[in-house]
Order: sequence, then C-alpha cells, then structure tokens
Amino acid sequence: MKISFKKLSIYMLFSLVVSIFVCVEFIKFTAPIMEKFMMEENINLIKIQVTGIILIFSSITVFIFTFLFLINRKAKYINYISKEVKKIKSEGFGRTIELRGKDELTELCMSINEMSLELKERIENEKKIEKNKNELITNISHDLKTPLTSIIGYLELLNAKKVDEENKDEYVKIAYNKSLRLRTLVNELFEYTKLNSTDIKIQKVKFNISALINQIVGESIIDFSEKDIEVRLENPYKELNSFIDKKLIYRVFENLMKNAQKYSDPNSLFLVIVEENNTNITISFINKCEEIQEDDLDKIFEKFYRIDEARSSENEGAGLGLAIAKKIVELHDGELLVKKLNENIEFKIILNKA
Repeated sequence: MKISFKKLSIYMLFSLVVSIFVCVEFIKFTAPIMEKFMMEENINLIKIQVTGIILIFSSITVFIFTFLFLINRKAKYINYISKEVKKIKSEGFGRTIELRGKDELTELCMSINEMSLELKERIENEKKIEKNKNELITNISHDLKTPLTSIIGYLELLNAKKVDEENKDEYVKIAYNKSLRLRTLVNELFEYTKLNSTDIKIQKVKFNISALINQIVGESIIDFSEKDIEVRLENPYKELNSFIDKKLIYRVFENLMKNAQKYSDPNSLFLVIVEENNTNITISFINKCEEIQEDDLDKIFEKFYRIDEARSSENEGAGLGLAIAKKIVELHDGELLVKKLNENIEFKIILNKA
C-alpha cells in the first residue's frame, strides 16, 4: 500500500517531532540539576516524588508550548479562513481569501475563491438573463401589438360589411401585408431565441465562401437598384474555404445586405470586399449612410435596437437582424465588427480559413 503524505500532515508531523525533541533536550538539561539536588543528605522520599512530578510537568509544558508555537501560524490561518467564509456568506459572493503558503489550506482557499467568483458570475448571469427576458417580453409585446392591432382593425371592418367594394380589396391587401410583417417578426424572435439557447449545435462543413458571397450579392442587385444604389463586388478569389454552417452564414450575409439596403443613402455605392491572409477570410460590407452616427455603433448589435427615424417603417423587422448575425459569427469562432468611415459604415466579418 502506497502512503501519500500531504504537506499539511507532514508539517504537523514535523511540529510533533520537533516538540518531542525539544522536550527530550529539556529533560537532558534539567536531569543533572535534579540529580544533584537529590544527592543532598537531607533529601527524603517526598522531595524525590515532588521533584519527579515537577520534572514531568515541566517537560509536558515545554512539549505543549513548543507544539502550539509551531502550529500557531496554521491555527491563525484556519481562524482567518473561517472568518472570511462568514464574510462571504454575509456580504455576498465575489469576495476572495488571501492565499498564504503552498499547502492544503492554500488549496482549500483557492477552491473557496474559485467557488465564490463562479457563484458571483452565475448570479450576475441569472440577473442578466432575467433582465433580458423582461426586455424580450416588453419588446415582443410592442412589436407584435402594432401589426396585430392593424390586422384586427381591418378584419373587423371587413367582417362588419361596412366597406364598399372599392376599398375592400385595398383593406384585404393591407391586412395581408400586416400579417406577413407579423410572420417576419415571429420568425426573427424564434431564430434569436434558438441561437441563444445553451444547447445550440451548428453543422459545420468545408464550404467555398467565395461562391456563397458571389451568389447572394448577385441575387440582391435588383433590390438595391430600386433605390439607385450601385452594387460593386471586389472578390478576386474563385475558392476560399472555411468550415461553416452554410444556412447560418448565408443568413449573416443576407442580414447585412438587407441592413445596407435599408440604411444606404439613395444614389450611393454599396461595396463588398473579400480578402484573405494566412489564417482568416475577411468580408467587408461598406455603404454610405449619414443617418447612422458614431454613437449608434455602440448599440448597433444590441437586440431590438433600431435607428429612431426608421422605427416606424413598415419594412422594419424586430431589430434583431444584426444581433442574430453577430451571434452566428461568434458560433463560428469568428468576429463581426463595425466602424464608421467618414460618411460610410463598414461591417467586417472575420472567419477562420479551412
């Protein structure tokens, strides 16, 4: 059987051995004195017994004091740990204990510190989740109420048969468009919730990013032309591979293209640039947008954030497009960055090369 001596046990054993050694040395030192004392002619049995008791008591006292002196530092540290644990209990998690030495007590303190910090982080995350949940409910209620109220209003008019034939088709068309907007909002909310769940799994495969960006830019040219926006793609690569979930990355490109389409100034240029280096693939989306200011960039990836002037737009989503895009890119261990370039705004996707 292999015996493993821990550091604290070894220290206690060392303290015990040293105490015994000091006690023995004390006896060696006092024994000649006692022997000389007992050699006196008038010594009697009672004096011998008293002297022996004094010697034994003194030796035990020396042993106890020596042992307590050696373990006093550890005892104080244990007492300190006990007080600090009580403070953690009363003041809240996040407080840490000072580390002293390199024995099991230090390891215990390290474990307590890790537990305290981890529990604090969990509590803060739970508070954040609760806050996000409340914000989600509030924004869902606001975003769903508007089109739903309109749909109900127009359907009530149609149901009451108080609408003449001239306006009937128009009301039906409006109610239909409102229902499509409602479906878009629900789909965005569902997608955002799904992407932020803890058990989300993505199916990564090796795929040609260059071909994918060529496809989606080509499909979007007509939409941009309605606002007289020129689309220019600078992609000299026939093949740039990365391990991606094709559907999700397509969604990222689509969200950024739609965002550029909504916020680009009329008669401007929308530029998509594809670049690479030894480790990464970079796709930049640059469009002219005087409406978005530098202050907006700090909040632009927050869920439900929209530019105030465009909030009432019928084509506006739930304000989740960029939040969804950023989350997807992060699930691919990439980055989605944004910056203002004079009158232009640039969104840059950085993905790992295969």
